[in-house]
Amino acid sequence: SAEPVGLLAYAPATDVFNTYPLNGATTNTTVLVRVVRRSICSVPSGCRTSSDSVGDLATCVATPASSFGTLARCTLSVGPGTSAGFATVNVTASVGNLTAAPVRIRVWHPTAVSLAAAASTLYRVDGAYTNECEPLYQSTQLTVTASFGGTGLPNVVVDVSCLSTIVSSDPDIVAVSGATATGVSSGAGVVVVGAASLVLEVSSRIVLVSCVTPLLVLDTTTPWSTGVPLSVPTDPSYELTVSAHYAKNAEAALIVEGSGATVVAFAMLADGSYLELSPASGLKVFVPPQFQATVATSLQGGYYRAVVLPGASNVASACLLHAEWVDVCSNAKLAEGAAGLNVTLPQASSATVTISPATPCGTGAVCSLTRPSDGAVYLGRLMSAQLVVRVAFPGSGLVDFTTDPATVYTVVSGVGLVNVSASGLVAALEGSSFGAAVINVTFPTHPRAASVWASITVRVDGLTNITWMATPYPAYPGSTGVAVTTLRRIHCSDVYQRAVISASVGLSDGSLVDVSSNGQLWASSSNDTVVPAPQRTYRNTVQLVLVGASAGTAILAVGFADLVAQGAISVSDSRVAVTSMQWTTVWDSASPPTFAAVVGTTRATRLRIVFFDGTEFVDAIGGVPFLPASELLVFSSGDPIRMNISTSGYVTLRASSYWSPVALVAIVAGCSDDEGGSLMGNIIAEQVYANLEPAVGDIDLGNRYGLPFSADAQTPPSVGESVAVPMRINLGSGAYFTFTSF
Repeated sequence: SAEPVGLLAYAPATDVFNTYPLNGATTNTTVLVRVVRRSICSVPSGCRTSSDSVGDLATCVATPASSFGTLARCTLSVGPGTSAGFATVNVTASVGNLTAAPVRIRVWHPTAVSLAAAASTLYRVDGAYTNECEPLYQSTQLTVTASFGGTGLPNVVVDVSCLSTIVSSDPDIVAVSGATATGVSSGAGVVVVGAASLVLEVSSRIVLVSCVTPLLVLDTTTPWSTGVPLSVPTDPSYELTVSAHYAKNAEAALIVEGSGATVVAFAMLADGSYLELSPASGLKVFVPPQFQATVATSLQGGYYRAVVLPGASNVASACLLHAEWVDVCSNAKLAEGAAGLNVTLPQASSATVTISPATPCGTGAVCSLTRPSDGAVYLGRLMSAQLVVRVAFPGSGLVDFTTDPATVYTVVSGVGLVNVSASGLVAALEGSSFGAAVINVTFPTHPRAASVWASITVRVDGLTNITWMATPYPAYPGSTGVAVTTLRRIHCSDVYQRAVISASVGLSDGSLVDVSSNGQLWASSSNDTVVPAPQRTYRNTVQLVLVGASAGTAILAVGFADLVAQGAISVSDSRVAVTSMQWTTVWDSASPPTFAAVVGTTRATRLRIVFFDGTEFVDAIGGVPFLPASELLVFSSGDPIRMNISTSGYVTLRASSYWSPVALVAIVAGCSDDEGGSLMGNIIAEQVYANLEPAVGDIDLGNRYGLPFSADAQTPPSVGESVAVPMRINLGSGAYFTFTSF
């Protein structure tokens, strides 16, 4: 545990300025209070301290009390109740019986306020009107200074123009916005801030407009070269405005396409003063026709923007940007001016052309396309690819020119193999031969990239040949390399073996593509001896399966697109005998093999059969769709009361085996072949333990696998032997409460 040992108080700001007389706003500061705790320990060196904020529980007292207008807990306010400043105000915080050391705060109070204007008289501007079509008068910058001090404090003079609320006592004569006063009508208007006031004369005397001076203010993220800044007026009030709002960072040279600047314009009046203009007050900024391919202007966010256009030429002109001030009511031109701007863009140094990663067309160094008529879609090959063109400019990096109007694609070698669109899409032409096409990329009309070019080679490849062979069906490990030329009767059944066509096509680039199951392979037979039958596989692909119908020989034509290859397949009434069998059923337990399930559960067994010719059925029970297991095999169970097996090889669990496993037997019966010989029968048995699982609400005693009441799950218990008996309860969604032994 930890006990409180002290109180810590501090203020983030120890100087507080009372600006209420200037803007009517209260200034707050808060004393933060934390309680310090020390953990209780037996060894002093092991003690630790910590602190927690308790500001919501603390109470503060300020001395002298008049230093703050209000004091709510430990939040101190200076405002209408504060009448003087103090060099030392001690704020003492306490929580319960704990008191913190006083926090010293200085309170500054305005002792004097003055208000000044850059111009004392505001004249009417010649020919200019407001949006309401009233005469437009000059504006002037207002400056508020205040002297802050107090008991024990020095006097400090501060410009508080941005903190002050300046109001006009005569808004029909002078309007005030922020720290700017604008004439409204002729007369004497009073503007006030706190206890200070100022009289401004608004005169109907007309002051002429001399010119309009536009300035460029560059984006801070836009690169620019070091050049001579544009000339700016020297009027002190204007200097103040520009330095405060625009930082006077205008440069005269833009060096990157897409870079730009905000255009700020001022009207110079005959009395030497300046008036800031905006589109709302009648400002228009435009580029003369001879430069409109280099720089464009547009209105954005209440200002004009000048932007260097893509493909711009280098330009240096003293009047590239033109500004006009027109009367918003009559649209009459009041004044105009121009600004110089140098567009100094670098010449291209190199160009590259590559294939877009989005359209990969080959793994080699050269892109390879395939004609549509060659089945490109079904071969997994592209008929077209997207070119990507980039031009390097010093200082600008790589610029994408793929779809630039100045980019020209020309097939200079292999004409007729490919076509290239204006957007850089290269496509293989139908009916063309095979070979390589060379594409040159140039920029003849671009003012700064006409001297660079790039080149790329694209191949067009197509089908050259098709090869095929028949392999065993259904497939088994290693069967894809086994060629089938004759289909025979399967053992003693009347069913012929089947085969599947495996085909590949060769392309002119030397590659091979397997087309066995893409759905576009076709086959035809010269007679009815063999029938090609499409079969959809579990992977939703299509295979061509050869079905023997009668003894004889058929010539098969196998084709893909325009390619065809022929071969012979024979059907024979001779029989292919079973030479071996192997149970491959996956039971619930492999050692000992156990069928463990609730009573009545049925599942398929699995049997591998190998024939005399080396072909095999991996799953003779469920994996040979054209030959039911009952036509080839006879199944039996050594204990059908516990585990029964159907004629199709499906096993049903009836009861548990308590003394021995159940023998599952599969027999391939013998028969006489056509030559009077004999095909021997085959028999195979598997020993499987039957072990019931408890149904919902039932209890099972004994081992889960093997024999239920056996120490090793395989040896029956002897007379007098004690055996540990596991017990399992199937509660389903219920809950176990109690157990009673009888």
